[in-house]
Amino acid sequence: MANSSNSRFVASIALQYGRGLRRFLAAHLRNVDDVPDLAQEVYLRLLRVTHQEAIRNPEAYLFTVANHVLYQYSLRRTAKTEFVDITEATAELLSPPGEEPLARAENSQRIERLQQILKRLPPRVGAALVMHRIGGYTVQEVANELGVARETAKKYLARAAQHCRKTGRGAGQAD
Repeated sequence: MANSSNSRFVASIALQYGRGLRRFLAAHLRNVDDVPDLAQEVYLRLLRVTHQEAIRNPEAYLFTVANHVLYQYSLRRTAKTEFVDITEATAELLSPPGEEPLARAENSQRIERLQQILKRLPPRVGAALVMHRIGGYTVQEVANELGVARETAKKYLARAAQHCRKTGRGAGQAD
């Protein structure tokens, strides 16, 4: 349990370095809505410090604790990342019941080609492709859904596009 000495210590740190801590956390998070929760976790950990007088540089100590909180937060987010089943997305492409037989056959062939392409891609790359091209997700939405940085989602999409171009050329298909 925190005593009043610890509370004063944490209050003075929050007053002096709180703004910098929030900026630090926001710069390292994909979702800035998590900043208050993580800042609170940092302060709670500081409350548990038994010998705060031994801390020579409170600012450095604060950011070291914040770095540990961010690391543990990222580990939890990685563990929680859901698997995206890309075969579910291809089911959405199925033809409506009243569609012409020729159009239905062409659509079926496209779906088959897409499934073959997706089988050769790593799961996250294929999921990014399906979400972006079929689901209409933005790059940022793909990143959020997969739990990766925006730049990583862009790399996934570039890799998928390169694979599709290579596969299309190799099979002699233009679409």
